[in-house]
Amino acid sequence: MMMLCALAACNQRGKGALDLTDLDPTTSPKADFYQYATGGWQVKNPLKPEFSRFGSFDAIAETTRKNLNELFESMATLQAEPGTVDQKIADLYKMALDSTTRNALGAQPIQPYIAEIQAVASKDALADLLGKMNLYGEGGFFGAGVEADLTNSDMQILYLGQGGLGMGDRDYYLLETNAALKAGYQAFLEKALTLAGVENAAQLAAKDMQVEDAMAQVAWTREQNRDMQAIYNPMTSAEIDAAWPELRFGRVCAAANIPAQDKVIVEQPSYFEGLNKLFKECDLETLKAYLLCQFVSGQCGALSDDFYTASWEFFSHQMAGTQEQQPRWKRAMSVPNSLLGEAV
Repeated sequence: MMMLCALAACNQRGKGALDLTDLDPTTSPKADFYQYATGGWQVKNPLKPEFSRFGSFDAIAETTRKNLNELFESMATLQAEPGTVDQKIADLYKMALDSTTRNALGAQPIQPYIAEIQAVASKDALADLLGKMNLYGEGGFFGAGVEADLTNSDMQILYLGQGGLGMGDRDYYLLETNAALKAGYQAFLEKALTLAGVENAAQLAAKDMQVEDAMAQVAWTREQNRDMQAIYNPMTSAEIDAAWPELRFGRVCAAANIPAQDKVIVEQPSYFEGLNKLFKECDLETLKAYLLCQFVSGQCGALSDDFYTASWEFFSHQMAGTQEQQPRWKRAMSVPNSLLGEAV
């Protein structure tokens, strides 16, 4: 990776195929090739506490952030015409900078959504809510999205794939070497729920881990997901409902305003078989606990500083190894840059 970063840095600076100052000629490549290939780069680019890694692509991204922030700062005082792109970008940036308002509000903005999850009284209603949550980018259990058909690039079709693991990869749940991370993740969920004013936070976080552990057990490995033929399994909406009725796929889609499909690509059929079994055997309150934990966790970056810090302490510090939070201006500019990237 660092060798590729060095090459990219050369191209960025307009130099030749290789910048020899990024190497460490005092080290034999036979003894330590990593140090030989990247030693010079490491000296010129010491790792700052807010980063867990820093290669040339990170350097380019950092320069871009600084340039974009000048644009956002100039827009902060802009009196843009309502409804314009300028107004949308400026409003998002100013809202993201306004920690005073967010700290005063605390968990208040998400209370209606928490109440909606807690009010679910049946698995049918849970499927309806899951479809509704997907409309604003939330939910869990699995992922869905529209992409080009791998066998017919003229068609855009729905893909259905495994997802919903808070730590991302199954190995974080299954390998004993990651036991400390699992404990840290559960502690974070408990803290986030507590900050949100949810009762019995510890018990709900434990229930979430039961669900995520079960999902990890049936999730495909990274190697399996690289097999493009294995992940191409076309099915109709009716066939999905017939194969895995406990998932209530038709209800989820209806709530998300997705009509029945003649072709859906199911990427990991055995995962959905396992998920169907989980939905059948798991009680409603445990499934709701998972959905609640995933929702609150996903909102931490948009709420008060105590939520952000709780999320940072686990995901950025414990998992990724960063030692310092990003300055507020970087966090603020990431909001319009991510939500309105093309407009920016």
